[in-house]
Parts: sequence; structure tokens; C-alpha cells
Amino acid sequence: MKERLEALRRRIEHEDNLINQRLSWLVASQAFLLTAFAISLNAAPAARSPGYAAANRMLVDMLPPVGVACILILGLTVAGAIWSMAEIRAEAGRVMAPGDLPIHSRTAIRWLGLSAPVAIPCVFLVIWLALIFAR
Repeated sequence: MKERLEALRRRIEHEDNLINQRLSWLVASQAFLLTAFAISLNAAPAARSPGYAAANRMLVDMLPPVGVACILILGLTVAGAIWSMAEIRAEAGRVMAPGDLPIHSRTAIRWLGLSAPVAIPCVFLVIWLALIFAR
């Protein structure tokens, strides 16, 4: 039974690492997209070429929906990892013997730990939606 419990602990650790990686991807993608958006907004009013003016306008129009799409996609992957960890914890609860160390912290502590992967995408989503509806 101990081997199975250790395997479940490793799976939870793996899912937790995936959440951290996905949150890093999200922050990096949003930083890139917001920077591109700000640079595009500050482009010279009279572009050197009419083609660049059209491309700049298209970029300004497309970046907010792309930012929202990235948030939704990465949010789904984080939700999948959270769901997976819940199933692993349930399985661990079935195989734990009295005296075994708990496989995870109490619920309130877990939710505090998940507040960043859940709330940070929401913050970026609010920024992009505000930019979309500010026009």
C-alpha cells in the first residue's frame, strides 16, 4: 500500500509542476502580447508604407482576442491539472492506512496555494476585456 501512496504523491507533485509551468507560460505570453499591444498603439500615425498602417491596425485589433484565447486555453489546462489532483487525492484517501502521512494539505491550504494559478489568468482576462470593450 505504501508504494501506491508514494506513486500517488509523485503524480500530485507532477500535476503541481505542470500547473507551475502553465502559469509561467501564461505570464510570459501575456507579457509578450501586452508589450506588442502597447508598442503597436505607439506606432507613428503616418506609417512609412500604407501596408504597414493596415498591418498595425490589424495587430491592434487582433492582440486582445489572442490574449483572451491564450488565457482560456491555458486556463483549461490548469483546470485539468486541478481536476486530476482531486481524483488522485480521492484515490489516496481510499488506500491510506491509519498513521500514513496525508498526501496533501487541508482544503483551505490547497485553495490558498491555487489562488495564483486561478486568479492571475482572471486578472489578465479583465485587462484584455477592458481593452476590447474600451473602443
